[in-house]
Amino acid sequence: MYTVHMKRVTATEARQNWFGLLDAVAGGEVVVIERHGRRIVLRREDPAERAAADVPDYSEILRVRDPDHADQWGWEWTAEGVKPRGDSGDSA
Repeated sequence: MYTVHMKRVTATEARQNWFGLLDAVAGGEVVVIERHGRRIVLRREDPAERAAADVPDYSEILRVRDPDHADQWGWEWTAEGVKPRGDSGDSA
């Protein structure tokens, strides 16, 4: 993404106008806060990036025999510990 215009503020200005800066970033503006020669860039996250990051991939550790019967699965608490129960039995 190439941004032509960025709002630049000092850390002091950012502290004084924090909620206004958050509103600007939420509206799509990129804000750069400069403090002691370092730049902190605030930009709104792309919803597609977030959606992909929010869904963990457990396919390597969770396997099931018949996902169509997932509503019948459950767990039983026994003296030996927790054991899977249901139509498909335990994880494959």
